[in-house]
Order: sequence, then C-alpha cells, then structure tokens
Amino acid sequence: MNKKKLLIFFTLAIGISIVFLPVKKIFASHGTDAEAGGKSDSKDISSYDTFIVYENMSIKNKVKIYNVKMRYVNDILQISVTLTNYTKKPINIVYKFMWFDKDDFEVRANTSPWLPLSFQPKEQKTVQGVAPNPSAKSFKIKISIDN
Repeated sequence: MNKKKLLIFFTLAIGISIVFLPVKKIFASHGTDAEAGGKSDSKDISSYDTFIVYENMSIKNKVKIYNVKMRYVNDILQISVTLTNYTKKPINIVYKFMWFDKDDFEVRANTSPWLPLSFQPKEQKTVQGVAPNPSAKSFKIKISIDN
C-alpha cells in the first residue's frame, strides 16, 4: 500500500511540474517575476533598475525601487511601485509613469503629469498607476528631484 501511495505522489509531483514549468518560462521571458505579476526578492533591488528612468543622475543613489507589483483588471495594466529614500535627509521628488505597448513603443507619450512626492530619511512609499488603455503592456517610472 505504501508503494502505491508513493507512486501516486510522484506521479502528481511530475504532473504539476509539467504544468507549471512552461508557465514559469513564459513569465521568465519578461525579465523578472515582477513583470509577470509576481513579487521578486526585494533584497535584490538591482533587478528593478529596468523599471526606472532617472531624469538626472544626481538622484540615482538617493531613490530606488524596492518592490514592483503588476496585475491586469479588465485588460488594463495596474502597477504598484515601492520607492525608498536611501539618504539621511528628507527629499522631494517628482515622478510620472511611462507606458509601453507590446512592441515597446510609448503609449500616449508625454501625456502623464509629473506628481510630487516627499520622503523622510530612509522612508519607503508606494505609488500606484493605471495604464491609459489596454495596449499598455509594460511601464517605467521616471523620477526627478523637485526643485
């Protein structure tokens, strides 16, 4: 009886692997699990560099992405991005989202407004965005120092 249970267990384990392995490959083709709607290891923040555009390089070591989440609701991409102030001083930034279609062309270029955001030292804040239409399949967040 134990051999029969063991055989059933391994058959199920192999079956599950066969089903989920192609799904993982599909998501892996996007670069990070975060792009596929999952959550990447927040300790490896360098993996989020593909999501950020710095308007000026003076901000690059001050604010970084700590976490990215994505999902689709009614075919519209929704995102949640956690930003961290890595300095020991308060800073004020402005940010905006840039949306891209499946061919990496910007959707409604230069129409997103700059939004202000203030950080205390070492503070994390989460910002959210909703794509302008269903053709948007990816995004970047553009950040600048607020003068």
